[in-house]
Amino acid sequence: MTLWDFLHRLGPGWPSARGWYALALCGQTCGILVMLALFPTLSKDEFFKSLATAIVVTGWVGFAVAGRDNRLDREQVGQAQQLAADALRRVPTTDERASVR
Repeated sequence: MTLWDFLHRLGPGWPSARGWYALALCGQTCGILVMLALFPTLSKDEFFKSLATAIVVTGWVGFAVAGRDNRLDREQVGQAQQLAADALRRVPTTDERASVR
């Protein structure tokens, strides 16, 4: 059982791993906005604006990727593994090669 499963089983209302990620992302974005409200000079600082934008955009892109359903990926990997196993079964072993000579 993972930490996320444990927290989810504690009771109704506990978010899944995706939910915790969304909460952390929301908190991070709110933190950046609060910093801008407390320190208005940061809005003129190009480094802070670039860094804040990178943090928020990277988080949202990561959230979109994390929420992607990977069932299709697992099916494709399973099919590739099956093809590789079938190909290996067709390769003669060293004993079979020795008996042909």
